[in-house]
Amino acid sequence: MSSKGAKNIVLVSRRAAIDDKVRALIDTLTPLGVRIVVKACDVTSQESVEALVNEEMKDLPPIRGVIHGAMVLRHALRKHVSRRLHSRSTQQDFFIVLSSVAGIIGNRGQAAYSAPNAFLDGFIEYRKSLGLPGTSIDLAAVSDVGYLASTDSQRRQEVMKNIGGQTIDETEVLALIAATLTGDLDQSCSGHCITGLRLDSLENNFWALDARFSVLYQAAKGTLGSSSQHDGPSLPLHVALSAASSKEEALRVCYEALAAKLAQVLVLSLEDMDPSIPVVSLGLDSLVAIEIRNWIAREANANVQVLELLSGGSLMALAEIILSKSQAYTRAE
Repeated sequence: MSSKGAKNIVLVSRRAAIDDKVRALIDTLTPLGVRIVVKACDVTSQESVEALVNEEMKDLPPIRGVIHGAMVLRHALRKHVSRRLHSRSTQQDFFIVLSSVAGIIGNRGQAAYSAPNAFLDGFIEYRKSLGLPGTSIDLAAVSDVGYLASTDSQRRQEVMKNIGGQTIDETEVLALIAATLTGDLDQSCSGHCITGLRLDSLENNFWALDARFSVLYQAAKGTLGSSSQHDGPSLPLHVALSAASSKEEALRVCYEALAAKLAQVLVLSLEDMDPSIPVVSLGLDSLVAIEIRNWIAREANANVQVLELLSGGSLMALAEIILSKSQAYTRAE
């Protein structure tokens, strides 16, 4: 937020605790002219919200944007939280809700958690119908920060078993928020962004055979057909890699698929792609990098981080990274 020009940022929670991380944030941003204010508020209470806005924040500029990241794993309807914030938001530039992909695929044993996340998606549609800004980001499990990173391993395994698909990291979450602030995400997702819906295996995703996800199901089986023919070779990349007879052949297949995908996404001529071209010179922004990262995960069964894409070397060097991490090719060896 501060890098986008915000000078007054209010962090709101029920306890308003200033722990070491919050203190470090304040110490870092204060010399840059950014004012960090920590306030206590129970956003499920109309009275608490009114007291926050009318009394606790009366010496601050008008509220210009909201990022709603509340999460309570108890059987309570979280829809009331957004309605309280919505009632104070007529003059805002952005209104972002961090929802969960559980609202799309469900979450076994946690219907009371999935339902309010589905509500948030619909609520943003309602805001947009009124001409108000709104974006809903349905997050998959976030691997390196927040609830999943701080919980015990047994609970972490339970969450991953229920949700399945792929995880995302802090860098990707921040990139999605940044893309929302610039308007890029709204143009590509119409205010509703869904992350994490990838079928690693049909057995490990309870939602895989749901008719709503038939396209993903067909893609996972390698039978999607002509609709994906422009993403690379005629064979799915993971199939071509598993069939490669040598590392040299696998690297060539990986590079050709990567070059074709980048040319398609960046609207470039395939003839202009060269193995020695630095990836950064192609002009990838964070949003495109996420799309490429997800494509790599889906097609090559390789976990390549966004930072590796944005700070890597040549196209061929990136192809080598993908190949080294590809489980498809490892099985072939």
